Amino acid sequence: MGHPARHLTAPVLVVLLALGGLVLPVASLPAPEATAVSPELVELRLAGVDPVARRDPTALGDVARHGHDAAAHASPGRLAALSARTGTIEFLVAGVTWKATAGEEVTEVALRVREDGSWGDWQAVGFDDAEEVGGRAGTEPFVSTGADAVQARVRTASGRTPAGLRVAVIDPGASAADATVGQATGPAATATAATGYEIRPRTVSRSAWGADESMSEPWPEVSGDLQAMFVHHTAGTNSYGRSQSSAIVRGIHAYHTRSRGWPDIGYQFLVDRFGRIFQGRTGAVYDNPIGAQAGGFNTGTIGVSAIGSFDSARPSSALITGMVRVYAWKAYQYGLDPLGTTVLTDRGTAGDTSRTSPGDRVRVPRILPHGRTNATACPGRYLNQRLADIRRAVDERVDAARARYGRPRSLPAPAVHRPTSAQAPIQWSAKQRYRWDPVPGAARYQILARTARYSAEMPTRPYWYSVRTVTGTSAVLESDPGRSTWYAVRALNSSHHRGTMRTLVRTSRETIPAQWSIDSAWRKVTDPDYHAGHAYRTARDGARIKISNVRQTSQVRVVAPTSPGYGRLRVIFAGSSVGVIDLSGASSDHRVFTVDLESSRSGGIALEAIGGDEVRVSGIGLVRDF
Repeated sequence: MGHPARHLTAPVLVVLLALGGLVLPVASLPAPEATAVSPELVELRLAGVDPVARRDPTALGDVARHGHDAAAHASPGRLAALSARTGTIEFLVAGVTWKATAGEEVTEVALRVREDGSWGDWQAVGFDDAEEVGGRAGTEPFVSTGADAVQARVRTASGRTPAGLRVAVIDPGASAADATVGQATGPAATATAATGYEIRPRTVSRSAWGADESMSEPWPEVSGDLQAMFVHHTAGTNSYGRSQSSAIVRGIHAYHTRSRGWPDIGYQFLVDRFGRIFQGRTGAVYDNPIGAQAGGFNTGTIGVSAIGSFDSARPSSALITGMVRVYAWKAYQYGLDPLGTTVLTDRGTAGDTSRTSPGDRVRVPRILPHGRTNATACPGRYLNQRLADIRRAVDERVDAARARYGRPRSLPAPAVHRPTSAQAPIQWSAKQRYRWDPVPGAARYQILARTARYSAEMPTRPYWYSVRTVTGTSAVLESDPGRSTWYAVRALNSSHHRGTMRTLVRTSRETIPAQWSIDSAWRKVTDPDYHAGHAYRTARDGARIKISNVRQTSQVRVVAPTSPGYGRLRVIFAGSSVGVIDLSGASSDHRVFTVDLESSRSGGIALEAIGGDEVRVSGIGLVRDF
């Protein structure tokens, strides 16, 4: 039997009393307010194969295969771990995780659970790698209607147990509001111009489903555009009750944040079998936060997860309608053709679950199943069969929105002020103030950035992170030495709607001596009039200052003192001389020299003293090619 607190009925009291023809009026109690609920999570360590469990004739039985795509592997693998049938806290969500650096190729994860005193069949659960830095590899969330025991089975290519293998079970707790959870009203249509929110569906907000925000971390990473939308699913049961959906979402949130080590729930939206739409990742309603819906393809996409398993059961019409409403809203808002295709770039790492290699480009439908890009059968056979219907329904809904409201127009992009020579292409000091003109209708302005160290590739264009939001029309931006940054700004109105993004500046901070490799022939000299208050000097022919592993560089800029008695520096890039700097000009404390490269290049850079005349160097800046 389920825990009583988890099966609350709607708190509506109806009293009908007839005495001699007298009928008293109906009285209704108000619906309870939603409150944050802290789930309880228990993790069980899986150390290998339990010998008693192995003797059970059903231990190696077939699985209901709706999870990982076995066709992606040459063999189903060897048994690496099998737990005993273990009693636990009563739970609605479960999952299996292991260290992302375990080094074992996992080929199958299966779970079976005990509900209402009876054990269910083995179910394969899809799995993927650590989608977030520092996270753990693991499975999709497995949903139950109220289980109190679990058994797990894991196969690997080698038969060895992955390091840190654990089974997590989560009791999401209960809230009186779970039984009456509604959906926030979408915005009314505007009278003058479409904003893209006219067909925003009603959604269950994070506060309404009882998110414990203390489990989440700030999530600044967003996609600058939307290219495609993934169809996802959970695993486990399709028989959960209406009052359990909020608790299930809380359980998934706890599994993703506390077991997988992610900063937030992985999906942007979730839809239950009753058609209700739940906001997933923070900011998903008004922005496009990067999620963890499809390893290697999380940038420029969103994931909508259907709560249920659809290899053995068909999705309800309400669930399909809910998914259509989400996809249509986003397709309308971003101007996507629901029947069209796009090209995605694999931005994952070697050995992850994507079907392609890092850097590969693949053409995919705008609305696509998770298994199209990753080695998984998600979202299940029967939901896959409905994809064509979903695309057509989304297309019809988008066409109707365009006919009624026109194409959406966002707030215009701010007109930015031209950066000074101290700000770009090299930002010569840690802090600089950048400015733009006000945008009519704007209440605030969001600063976004793409950034990378001099030794790392710049992130791809759809990837941004939010720096801050300001109310004025300028911002002081600070960057670390050796880091290149593309800053952008966009207006936000009072309804949180985002405007068109405009580049504020593309700039690089200079490197510092701590990032150089300096020959022993160089000596540091201090002078308050020098750039940064110091310089390195040498009079030895061939003495070098080197910077290793420079990426995507189109210019080298050197700031140095000059004097009639000084000598020359040879600039060497990737082993070849690319220019000579003559420091023997008129006296100056910090003159800037520019050496252009033929094209954007990667490699090591060296400044080499020529002859025996003294040379001094105060700073080195590397202009990146964005």
